[in-house]
Amino acid sequence: MKLLVTGGAGFVGRHVTAAARARGHEVAVLSRHPERARDVADEVTLVQGDLTAPGDLGERLAALAPDAVVHAAAVVVDHDPKLHQVNVEGTAALCKLLGGLPTPPRLVHVSTFAVEDPPPTEYSRSKLAAEEVVRASGLRQVVLRPTLVYGRGDGTNTPDLVARMAHGTHWLPGGGRVLIQPVHVDDVAQAAVAAAERGELHDRTYRLGGPEPVSVRAWREAVRDASGGAARIRGLPLGVLQLAAGALALLGKPRARDVLSFHVVDHVVDSADARRDLGFAPRALEAGLAETFGGGVDGADAAGSPPARGADAPPDL
Repeated sequence: MKLLVTGGAGFVGRHVTAAARARGHEVAVLSRHPERARDVADEVTLVQGDLTAPGDLGERLAALAPDAVVHAAAVVVDHDPKLHQVNVEGTAALCKLLGGLPTPPRLVHVSTFAVEDPPPTEYSRSKLAAEEVVRASGLRQVVLRPTLVYGRGDGTNTPDLVARMAHGTHWLPGGGRVLIQPVHVDDVAQAAVAAAERGELHDRTYRLGGPEPVSVRAWREAVRDASGGAARIRGLPLGVLQLAAGALALLGKPRARDVLSFHVVDHVVDSADARRDLGFAPRALEAGLAETFGGGVDGADAAGSPPARGADAPPDL
């Protein structure tokens, strides 16, 4: 199979590229910085391009003639001025380019569980709009909605949490009792490649979560211990947060309400259909964190991206 990976120099894209090469596929990487994907696999075709300014990209895609495309290119940080331009307009441009090819390829769109999970954010709204674009494109498409993605090479969620778990006191609303399902990036990548391979699958949406729910507190403790941190984790009564959220909202600062809304419901997904159709088999959290930090804390940021608040990260104080 000829597979094109957009955002192939990014966190998820790099792992998709590696997984596809390991399965013997011919891979092309589309990125504004494709040289960053060279260390993933030497035998990839590097295509420099920007979906927000496609230029002659259609001609180059026609020459590639991919059988399938995994669309992993995205801005993942709230308040980025290019959030809508990249996530929505860039996705629309890609769909138009692919639809204009002599043989339009299958499209696997990497979205996020955040589109249906409270609280809504600028990022989740942009990804939901992108999903709507994909479904209206007329292409044979599959949408993947992973939960909180972690793993080696992450430049957002993982290093941000590691920094907070390094020292000091870490307060968790309600004691961090709500449930989440972090998923390892390699498991997401394997599912994306499987979806690209399965030509009979189309107009499907799959949720990808870890093997079992864990509490927010257990997740924080696991990351702290795996990364050698020493932070103290303590609970903050929800009543205190409710009072603070109300006061801050009157001052035009609604973030505390978002934090509160996250910590009053569980964030659990059913991945049974992905297991059935895609062979999705997420690894245990202990194994995933061992892989993530096997080379030390710096291994979590192997892609060289600056740490920032990840859009899929659970809100925190």
